[in-house]
Amino acid sequence: MSASVFMRRMALLLSMLAAPVLATEPHLLLTHATIIDGTGTPAQPHMTIEIKGERIAGIYPDASRPVPDGTRVEDLSGRYVIPGLIDAHVHLTGAEPDFAHYQPHLQALLRGGVTAIRDMAGDDRLLAYLAAQANSDALASPDIFYVALMAGPTFFAEDARAQEASAGEPLGQAPWMQAMTPTTDIPLAVAEAKGTGATALKLYANLPASLVAKITAEAHRQGLRVWTHATIFPATPGDAVAAGVDTISHSPYLVWEAAPKVPDDYRGRAMGDFAHIRPDSPQILALFKAMKQHGTILDATLLPFVDEAQQHSKNVGVGIMPWSYAVTRLAHQQGVLIDVGTDSSGLPADAHGPELHALPSVHAEMALLVEHGGFTPIEAIQAATQVSAAAMGQTTLRGTITVGKRADLVVLTADPTRDIHNTGKIAFVLKNGQTYLPDGG
Repeated sequence: MSASVFMRRMALLLSMLAAPVLATEPHLLLTHATIIDGTGTPAQPHMTIEIKGERIAGIYPDASRPVPDGTRVEDLSGRYVIPGLIDAHVHLTGAEPDFAHYQPHLQALLRGGVTAIRDMAGDDRLLAYLAAQANSDALASPDIFYVALMAGPTFFAEDARAQEASAGEPLGQAPWMQAMTPTTDIPLAVAEAKGTGATALKLYANLPASLVAKITAEAHRQGLRVWTHATIFPATPGDAVAAGVDTISHSPYLVWEAAPKVPDDYRGRAMGDFAHIRPDSPQILALFKAMKQHGTILDATLLPFVDEAQQHSKNVGVGIMPWSYAVTRLAHQQGVLIDVGTDSSGLPADAHGPELHALPSVHAEMALLVEHGGFTPIEAIQAATQVSAAAMGQTTLRGTITVGKRADLVVLTADPTRDIHNTGKIAFVLKNGQTYLPDGG
């Protein structure tokens, strides 16, 4: 099937499946709200948010300005407003068995308070299509951003996920799944990755420090951000930070910074020596100092390792979760920025697949940061909004309740500063000024 026929068929199917949404309000006032604005500052009670079309037009104390003619007023007395939540690490294209399932999946994320996501490596042919629909509001969905992956040639021979995501293309040669060697034309490879519509590269595995540095420099020159696994094997977390990457993923993989030897191959990445390497070892403390200096964001992704430790304990090192909690808490104490990513489809899953009626997993990841990572609820909200937006390179458009930014908001019926689990008590969601109810009404 040609690419054009594939896209036409997806467009037709999407038009048949798409649920109607309420029209964007031309002028809306949300009054008597308590605002948690995503910047980490204390909650602001008795506030009004003015929305014109897709943007926040004003934020001011209640009754301090006259109500313009033709404005709809929504009284939010007793309610709390936070920025739209951002899941900075999802994997969509491996989660659903066929295209028809994406629309309800994405809609479930949106109605659960998630207004933007970054897919961290999948089939960019499908992701490009979904992103075009979601980001134009043709589809009830979070806005979608995605990466192109680069790794050493051995990774593509070893990892079935990469093979599935590039089906129909020569192994390691798809523009979004590229094998990199010292002889690769790096400017061309980065340009091809950018041509997929990706806004960042993900450096996954089996790459030396020298190649990580060269790819990162070229990606930044071409306007792409760079995410890496915390340890890229054999490149270490310190190598990635020194190269200038923007974000490193997975707290447990920080253990390799203090290991006497880092393997050349990524497959033992979760089998670190968590029993003997201290989270506050000098090497890791020095790493956190460098991350703070460079502004490198830690994409902690605690939740998937909780699941792995509980269900497949032989696949991870002994003591992985106490160590991961401790190192994340220490990074936070040392001033390292930490975003919120779930390393999942964005939804909890059972044996039958994603649970469409469950809260998005971002809420559980935020709770782990509070319960085990030393975050206050306000700091966890900031991690899932302002910091996640920064990780995605989206701070000018989203992540905080700020005049001029997109009207991406979650209205809550209970105070999330008292209990982080209250982020799941959703009255309604605004994305680009459009209203979505949690029950789909």
